[in-house]
Amino acid sequence: MATSEYTDEVEIAASVAHSQGQPALESATENAAQQGAPIPVLETSDTTTSSSSVNVSFPKNMPSVVQGTEGTVMTSEHNSTPATPLESSAVSISEVDLPYELPRHSNVSISEDTASHQPTPPEITEEPQGIATTISSAVFTGTSEQSSPKGLLKDIFLEYSSPHHFNDALTLAVMRSGNFETLRLTKISPTKWKAVETIDFHHDGDGMMLIVHSKDGGDEAFLAFTADEIYTMACAEEDTPAEHVFASVKEDNPMSVKMTSTVASSSTFGSGAMDDARGLDALLPLGAMSDWRCAISSAQAFERRFEETGNIDDITQVISHYESAVSSVPPGLDILPTISNILGNSYLSRFKRTGDLEDNDRAISYHQSAVESTPSSHVDLPSCFNNLGCSYLLRFQRTGDLEDNDRAISYHQSAVESTPSGHADLPTCFNNLGTSYMCRFEHTGDLQDIDRAISHRQSAVESTPSSHANLPGRFDNLGTSYMRRFGHTGDLQDIEHAISHHQSALESTPSSHADLPGRFNNLGTSYAHRFECTGDLQDIDHAISHHQSAVKSTPSGHADLPGQFSNLGTSYMRRFERTGDLQDIDHAISHHESAVKSTPSGHANLPARGWFTNLGSSYLLRFQRTSDLQDIDRAISYHQSAVESTPSGHADLPTCFNNLGTSYMCRFEHTGDLQDIERAISHNQSAVESTPSGHAGLPGRFNNLGTSYICRFEHTGDFQDIDRAISHHQSAVESTPSGHANLPRRFNNLGNSYARRFECTGDLQDIDRAISHYQSTIKSIPSGHANLPRLFSNLGASYMRRFECTGDLQDIDRAISHNQSAVESTPSGHAGLPPCFNNLGTSYAHRFERTGDLQDIDRAISHYQSALRFQGTHNFSDVQNSIASYRRGAEANGTPSVRLKSAKRAAMLSSVHDDSRCLIDFALAISLLSEVAGMEQTIHRRHANLHGHSDLVGSAVATALHCNKADLALEWLEQGRCLVWNQLNQLRTPIDNLRVRNPSLADRFIKVASALESYGTRSAPSIPSSHATLSEDVRLQDDTRNHTLRATEYRQLLKEIRDLPDFHDFLQLPKAADLLSSLPSDGPVIIFNIHNTRCDALVVIPGIALHIPLENFSLVQAEQLQKTLQSDLLDHRDVEDGDRAVRRYFRNPPSMSFVLKELWSKVVQPILEVLGYSYHSDPSDRRRIWWCPTGPLAFLPLHAAGIYGSEYQPGSCVSDFVVSSYTPTVRSLNDKFLASSTSSRSTSLVLISQPHTPGLRSIPSTRTETHALEALMKGTAVDALLLEDSEATREKVKAEIKSRSWVHFACHGVQDVHQPLESGLCLHDGRLELLEIMKQQIPNPDLAFLSACQTSKGDLKLSEEVVHLAAGMLAAGYRGVVGTMWSISDMHGPEFAKEFYQYLLKENGSEGLDSTWAAYALDYATRKVRESLGEGDTSFMTWVPYVHFGY
Repeated sequence: MATSEYTDEVEIAASVAHSQGQPALESATENAAQQGAPIPVLETSDTTTSSSSVNVSFPKNMPSVVQGTEGTVMTSEHNSTPATPLESSAVSISEVDLPYELPRHSNVSISEDTASHQPTPPEITEEPQGIATTISSAVFTGTSEQSSPKGLLKDIFLEYSSPHHFNDALTLAVMRSGNFETLRLTKISPTKWKAVETIDFHHDGDGMMLIVHSKDGGDEAFLAFTADEIYTMACAEEDTPAEHVFASVKEDNPMSVKMTSTVASSSTFGSGAMDDARGLDALLPLGAMSDWRCAISSAQAFERRFEETGNIDDITQVISHYESAVSSVPPGLDILPTISNILGNSYLSRFKRTGDLEDNDRAISYHQSAVESTPSSHVDLPSCFNNLGCSYLLRFQRTGDLEDNDRAISYHQSAVESTPSGHADLPTCFNNLGTSYMCRFEHTGDLQDIDRAISHRQSAVESTPSSHANLPGRFDNLGTSYMRRFGHTGDLQDIEHAISHHQSALESTPSSHADLPGRFNNLGTSYAHRFECTGDLQDIDHAISHHQSAVKSTPSGHADLPGQFSNLGTSYMRRFERTGDLQDIDHAISHHESAVKSTPSGHANLPARGWFTNLGSSYLLRFQRTSDLQDIDRAISYHQSAVESTPSGHADLPTCFNNLGTSYMCRFEHTGDLQDIERAISHNQSAVESTPSGHAGLPGRFNNLGTSYICRFEHTGDFQDIDRAISHHQSAVESTPSGHANLPRRFNNLGNSYARRFECTGDLQDIDRAISHYQSTIKSIPSGHANLPRLFSNLGASYMRRFECTGDLQDIDRAISHNQSAVESTPSGHAGLPPCFNNLGTSYAHRFERTGDLQDIDRAISHYQSALRFQGTHNFSDVQNSIASYRRGAEANGTPSVRLKSAKRAAMLSSVHDDSRCLIDFALAISLLSEVAGMEQTIHRRHANLHGHSDLVGSAVATALHCNKADLALEWLEQGRCLVWNQLNQLRTPIDNLRVRNPSLADRFIKVASALESYGTRSAPSIPSSHATLSEDVRLQDDTRNHTLRATEYRQLLKEIRDLPDFHDFLQLPKAADLLSSLPSDGPVIIFNIHNTRCDALVVIPGIALHIPLENFSLVQAEQLQKTLQSDLLDHRDVEDGDRAVRRYFRNPPSMSFVLKELWSKVVQPILEVLGYSYHSDPSDRRRIWWCPTGPLAFLPLHAAGIYGSEYQPGSCVSDFVVSSYTPTVRSLNDKFLASSTSSRSTSLVLISQPHTPGLRSIPSTRTETHALEALMKGTAVDALLLEDSEATREKVKAEIKSRSWVHFACHGVQDVHQPLESGLCLHDGRLELLEIMKQQIPNPDLAFLSACQTSKGDLKLSEEVVHLAAGMLAAGYRGVVGTMWSISDMHGPEFAKEFYQYLLKENGSEGLDSTWAAYALDYATRKVRESLGEGDTSFMTWVPYVHFGY
């Protein structure tokens, strides 16, 4: 009886852009939100939207370094942005269900989300008011100017009353206090000029003179300012426009010159806002112009250009000039701490652009110098403390070194303590201290830190005046802190506070304010978090609405736009998880793609912000819904990109590893490819090992690693894996704080591990623990939660397992109830439905077994039609419900292997209880085989996925024959067998008719088919080792993704072609009528179906499929004969399998004659009798026959069946009646027959001999064999080329077989029992493997003679796929192949070959070789060798192995 499946969930990460909003460390923070600085990668389910920024303050009267939004040094709260990619409050993709079916007791593993929240990025912004350095001019002149007004003129334009006649550049000379400076003027129109620099002024009692000077004409005009006029300008309000008129120097020149400018007064420099970095020279005493002062002026010019262009070269120039200034400032000047402070900020600006840690280190060094060189009582010291704390915090966010975060807290604490109560800058200091605590909380999960963060940010809000411009940003940061704590505790009051504060921030922000998009973003994120807790769809609708507003209000090209796109995409992801609406996940992918595309390539913040992670996670979610392999391939590629582009040692790297491992695990669930689960474990292990002890993300990573081990355990059964899973899940639970929102999920996964171990040990304590953990988890999960169906399914499966052990009916009733809840709570069309239906069907079947006659129902399921005698009537509705559930599971969207299991179970039960629909159920199951072995997989993978399904075709055919549907049985035998060979043949099908109708479509088809074949036949990479590089994984993933894309394109092309008139059946599965109309006329095809309920033969002749029951034969007998042949006969020889060498036998081996006699009397003779075949004394009168065996018969010599020795009488063996050949399928024979009708005699033959293959036993007779054949061909029209010893290399052989139509191999041959596709012919430089042979497309192939061992032996696990060398030669295009079923005698090989070719030359003359006579030639050679050997087992073992395939 079928068993239930469990589903596991993995917590996926998703880095979402955060809100960036308010400065973490204050000020600029609102914009932070826009940048989308993701919180590094949300790791776990809690995520936040904090927009905190770090505020770097500048000394009073010192201009600040103003940089753009992308992580720069800011001076004001309004314009700053997040300093690093860390931060961001976005919605994380926390736990995403990863359903997969597990044999017997699988449980749902809720893995963790792998994105990690990054700490709030410090925004180096907002110069705290009042914290400034007062630079005294006494240092330079000896007189105090501390209170003298000063300012500068900027935006200077000169306009002439008529077009100027000079083409040379004008200059503007500035004379004051005996000093002379020159400003360059740039011509912008015929009458208008612009000054490149600014003019600073200082009220020192003197006036100032401006002179316009022309190179050619001398002085043009002049303007004089009195001391009073300078004082008036210095006292003016900020940005006051000014207009002055120059007097002409030349009296005869009536031309006038008007100057317009903007006055920046001392009120600007004294306020502490310091939002302009261009006035440093205004602070310097007149007459102090020097090299270091020039360096500062140059630095300021480059700063201005950097602000406008963002060119990294400009900020590098800024740093260079400031460093020159630092090195040349005379000793004793107290300007040095100020310059050091600005230089540190400049390094931070470049660090945020490049991610180069050396820049951050230098920033710390200069900020440290500023702190150490500033007197303890100096008013600027708090500002220096603040900036140094910000530098440490930024480095912490990059490296994860907690010592840096501790230092940041210490310096920000010092900034708070050294700022007087009531000081205007104290709110900023509180805010930044709160941000430092929040960053540490993100790393450690210590609730005391987030409590402190909230307390300090609350103090920042409360101490800020209601009309203050920074209040909205501080509301925003406080909301973010509450959101962070909510993510950890799940306390709804916290998320309510978060929404309230973010709402206040939004409402108090002007409609045109630059930070408005960030406020929209953060409010949307807080709604998204509440939705995750309550499931209220209104909340996620609000979230989407606000995130849309954030996107719409962010200018195109803005640095924050990628983050806004990412958060909007994440909200759509959340809604998709709740509603299952595919439009939502499509929107999510679209917006996440926009986030990636709108971020500059190579940008340091790209992986940290999680754009790659979020895009990969959204594709992963869609894959889980649609099972489209293109989506999981894209998910892996994007997560690889995140890992690849994240520097070693980066704090976000563990999250990237975690997400990549999760994606591989999802694909493993779909394909079963062990390489994927090995990579999943490897990457999840890297995530755990690279996460510091005590990190808040560590429990989630333990969880995912445990889930990876469970996945591998389900596939391999390695008991150590389940112990490791329990250990890691236990670690996840123990390291999760009490009350954490993810604790129930981690308990659930621990329960899964116990349930799986129970299946191995039967220890009831394990299943009791599992049930207990599942019950606790369900109680703590809100109604409507996306994970609830899997949890119900797990609990139901556990009750069912305990029922199987104890027989307690209450347990099976509970199992049905919980499995029914799982089905009802899963959205229609969801990929997780099939396992839910499977589990429900299984639970109904179990109750039916318990309440009816268990022995009879077991027999019913095992023996199909014979089970109709079952008389039980108890709870028959349970069986009907079981069948219905399996059918719905088979028809639902999901993983093909899970759907196939559902279909098989529905078909098997309906064959007993629902005759009216059982054939429909089997038809669906057969059709799903081609999806389980889809063309998007390598041939290795397809064969692996077909393991365990060989019984399906047998069951279906047995049922069809029971219903007298011989034609349907034939179709199923063709559709369900040799799938891989048929797929390969399909890709190589001639399309001449299509080319005539639509040449371009034909060309596209050929191109895609060729690429698909190339990808499908590529060698399977080995299981990744610990030394495997990411670049190797990326290359392999590129191949996988391209393979999937080509498979999708191929399916689309087929649909397009079939829509053409007269092409509706293009490459469709063949119908019986088509198969019967193309058969050769010189003999029947005999197809066998050996099943546990009945054994049958289908005799296929033109126009008819004749059913012959084999009433005296059974599956058990077939298996016993196969065992006798393999174990008792072949394995008793003392020579290794695979060596073509002289054989010695034990004296009393089991009799081969017994095997041949049984085959004759119970299988072959009944068929020949029905056909009316009679004995022919003249061998030339015999008809041909093709054997197409299945199951165990595929390994038995039907062509030699008969009675031999003393009991022999004419007409008692196969060869007395027919000439035997084999064919993998009817379709293959039809193709070879059709090809032979246009062939002519072959005149080219390549002989390949390897008597002394390096590393293998010598087989000297191969030299005798090929030399004799070379001599035999002389004097005929056949051109024979001999490749021997070192000449017979793999490349040389492949080249020659392409130029010659016949090939004869005389060498070692090996059937690899572990990797059938690595079976091959042993040449001088290695094995020519089956997979390589399959790739060959030979222009005119005719016949291949494989005088080597085991060339048609096949693989027992893939008996229906006919995986051997002879079949590979047929796939390469050869019309006929002579092969061997087991190892052959080196001594007698030359005799077989000689008699074979002599017969052909005798029948066809010397004009060439005709492959249509190959079966007769092999029959003739066999009879000749038999005559020389006589009768007996030694003779049998020599001649019986030789067989002919094809036409």
